[in-house]
Amino acid sequence: MNELLLEYKETLKNTKALLNRLKEKEACEDDLKNVRSWISNLEFTIKWIRTGRQPGATRGIERRAAYDREIPVEPYWIQLNKDDQVDLFDLEVSEDENERTINKENLVKEIMKSLDKKERMVFELAAKEFSQREIAKLLNMPHATVQKIIQRCKRKIVEEGWILV
Repeated sequence: MNELLLEYKETLKNTKALLNRLKEKEACEDDLKNVRSWISNLEFTIKWIRTGRQPGATRGIERRAAYDREIPVEPYWIQLNKDDQVDLFDLEVSEDENERTINKENLVKEIMKSLDKKERMVFELAAKEFSQREIAKLLNMPHATVQKIIQRCKRKIVEEGWILV
């Protein structure tokens, strides 16, 4: 890592020399702007390599951000749980809509057959757009366990021949 740091410092030194030569030649402003941008990026990278963390970021924010990441819910699951054209004035449900709802429920039941009880609970909550942190709190389990269960569920569903869209 020290060799890399030395190379970046050497590149920074050469880039600053290039900037000085361009200033002497009275180069166009776009060229000067580009070289200044390179210098800024090199200085940022050197600080990052030297300290081992992103310059300007506080340690707590970096750690917290890692726990806030979520796996997005597949559009298929969102579509299963959305209300299709809910009309506030016409609350009657047609037979066709009832049939579609029943078909959807049967499809979900069929897909869930390959999952065990804990996997079903986690995956259903994820499908209802709960974050992984919320699922972990609700089921009283670590966040990492929830992530692993969701990945395992997706893998099992694909192995069963279902397509996750």
